[in-house]
Amino acid sequence: MTRQDRLRILVIDDLLPARQLLIQAINGVLAQRGLGDSEIVEAASFAEAMVLVEQEFDFAFVDLHLPDGRGWDIIRSLKTGRNIIVAAVTVMNDRSSVEATLAAGADGYLIKDAEPDMLHFRIERLMAGEPSLSPAIARMMLARFRPVHDPAEDPLTGREREVLSLVGRGLRAREVAEQLQISAHTVRDHLKSIYRKLDVSSRAEVAIEAQRRNLT
Repeated sequence: MTRQDRLRILVIDDLLPARQLLIQAINGVLAQRGLGDSEIVEAASFAEAMVLVEQEFDFAFVDLHLPDGRGWDIIRSLKTGRNIIVAAVTVMNDRSSVEATLAAGADGYLIKDAEPDMLHFRIERLMAGEPSLSPAIARMMLARFRPVHDPAEDPLTGREREVLSLVGRGLRAREVAEQLQISAHTVRDHLKSIYRKLDVSSRAEVAIEAQRRNLT
């Protein structure tokens, strides 16, 4: 790695607003750790990123869904023969994407639409040298080595499972309310309970949990 008082960080995302939000979160962690003088280098495409991978970086945050290539190929190139910590930052939550990313050598898998405080926490843990997976992603991977989920041990109520199923299919709160013939306020209460019981912090992680329970 480079000098610890001035890190070099690579951020790869084709969408400017997403890139700016991520950089804002990274800068918050850097300031907290007294590393505000660090350098952040941006790339907006696979082609731009591949030009940069030969440079020395301490950390890299890579969007998986780029218009001209796959993020896990960038991760593999960054990790080959280098001492660098790399995390995927993405909305892609299917098992094949997760497995391909971890197989490429990623040290973290972060969901883009997580709450800002949670994204900050995951980045902080990553910069502290700890592997960082969102809870839903970690459970997805652990589920491969565990028996099929037992409904009797599910912390969710029957109604919460119904809400989880519909949200996992992409429905919004208003649409879930119409489907179940309950108020949108009640749906939001159920969602708060689901988030708390399943330790999730974004709709993407809710969708993962719905898939894991075969509710979609």
